[in-house]
Amino acid sequence: MHMAWQPLTYAIQAGLFSAVLTAFNVQSYPLLQPPDTDPTLAVLQTISVQLASFRVEGGFNSTAPDLTSSNISSASRSPLWVVWLNITWFSALILSLSAAVVGLIVKQWIHEYCSGLSGSSRGVARLRQRRLNGLLKWKVTTIVAAISILLQLGLYLFLAGLLILLWAFHPAVAGIASGLVFLLLLFLLCTLFLPIFVDDCPYLSPQSICLHRFFEDLRYSKDRLLARSWIWGFAHVL
Repeated sequence: MHMAWQPLTYAIQAGLFSAVLTAFNVQSYPLLQPPDTDPTLAVLQTISVQLASFRVEGGFNSTAPDLTSSNISSASRSPLWVVWLNITWFSALILSLSAAVVGLIVKQWIHEYCSGLSGSSRGVARLRQRRLNGLLKWKVTTIVAAISILLQLGLYLFLAGLLILLWAFHPAVAGIASGLVFLLLLFLLCTLFLPIFVDDCPYLSPQSICLHRFFEDLRYSKDRLLARSWIWGFAHVL
């Protein structure tokens, strides 16, 4: 029953997070659009460029206007921080929406797992066991765990874009916000790595379990490689 409600809970959380991200993205994507150029201002800019390129060659006055299409496009190009801001926020929105969709799909799978269970107790038990084996075989529990990881990645990208925005506007506010984000990341890193090095640490999460398995596989591969090297060296000596 807990597994049946968990994807729905993730989908609700992802929907709320997506709503918040949409409100921010509505304000950020217009920054990518080039500003409307006033015709009078464009003429003045052309004259300014021509005057800036005015020079004397061989006793004659000449101008070499440097108003090329590349210069015009570079002038109307968005700042780099605006590009990165929209990259992080729209990526976060896509991840949160993906988490919501995956949560709803998994909820449908679990609904089918619980439906159609009628008849004798032995027949129902066999059907439930067969469906449970299918859920375990096709890694449904891993997909459920991946939903929370998608939400966390979306949160990290949102915070990164928020810091980019604040550093572009006000360093003092950005410094305080960066300190708070650093404390959050420090807490997340501690809870991620502590279960790997401390056996009785209860801070278990899908990402810490995956990281623990990765280190175990890496240690096992290292031990096998070391054992093979010892065997090869011993055989070579003999």
